[in-house]
Amino acid sequence: MRSPWARAGLYLLCLLPLLIFRPLTPDNELKYLAIADEALRDGHLWCHYLDGAIYADKPPLYLWIVMGCRVLLGGHCAAVLELFSLLPALGILLLFGRWCQRYGGLSGRWIPRAEWAMWATAYFLGAAVVVRMDMLMTLFITLAFYTFWKILAEDGRPADRWLFGLYVFAAVFTKGPVGFLMPFVCLLVYAALTRSWRAFGQVWGWRTWLLLALLCCAWWFFAWREGGTAYLQELLGRQTFGRAVNAFHHKQPFYYYLYTLWYAAAPSVFVSAWVVIRTLCDRQRRNAINPLTRFFLIVFAVFFVMMSAFSAKLQIYLLPGFGFLTYAAFMLLAGRDAEHVKPESC
Repeated sequence: MRSPWARAGLYLLCLLPLLIFRPLTPDNELKYLAIADEALRDGHLWCHYLDGAIYADKPPLYLWIVMGCRVLLGGHCAAVLELFSLLPALGILLLFGRWCQRYGGLSGRWIPRAEWAMWATAYFLGAAVVVRMDMLMTLFITLAFYTFWKILAEDGRPADRWLFGLYVFAAVFTKGPVGFLMPFVCLLVYAALTRSWRAFGQVWGWRTWLLLALLCCAWWFFAWREGGTAYLQELLGRQTFGRAVNAFHHKQPFYYYLYTLWYAAAPSVFVSAWVVIRTLCDRQRRNAINPLTRFFLIVFAVFFVMMSAFSAKLQIYLLPGFGFLTYAAFMLLAGRDAEHVKPESC
């Protein structure tokens, strides 16, 4: 099946029974529904509470989606809410496929295989069918990186410099500081390693900082006006710096992801890791890695180290990096396959 849209429709059809019949988990999914109900009942838009206690763990965007579905449908519909995870997952696969085919030389026959590997990634499949905001944030982060690459390849539009800032804010407004830190830190390290300062300056220029300043200040102002100083301190202090430095929840040692990655991204991670390690150990193949594959590997490595440095850790927090590792591995596999093509068959 060559059409990416046809494949997306097939994936949606295959997962539809799971969306309809799967029970919601009480610790996370039902909690989000309860927070939305409480916000609608008490008339809170910017500040959220759970049984009367401040709940500033998550930004408003995803909870607004839950609230909006509740108002439009007259009640909570799990299958509809799960679409806000599944549709972003399909969008991520379509985006990576187009990205790698256009700039990485990944042939059409390899793209479905990379998609299947992503669906075989435990926490990618799991995050695609739950009522949770991680997949939506991952879509915005991936869009930000794709926008940077288009600008680096001198294939971008003037509007992309504004869109980059909007994608970063949307990621922050969906899940929190990782939506800002991942594009900033990964692109900063990549620019330092490859001397791509011009492209870095274009995406992290005055437009992005202006958008982030205006939109974040508006968000914090309305949160302060609705919830007062206590809510704002919880949002910006305990939930932001507290989780990064000395987490009160999900606190784990720095090596936590070194062993959890293997089952969080299983089974595809074993193939991806083997292909990447074999390539990096071979000097000739290492030197022949194409620029996009190198970019993907740098992004994943920097993101992995950054997340390991934070105090709060969960396996699903690595979700934004899975696509970069998997598609980098498949571009390396496609490159090896091309080495064995006979000249007369080309």
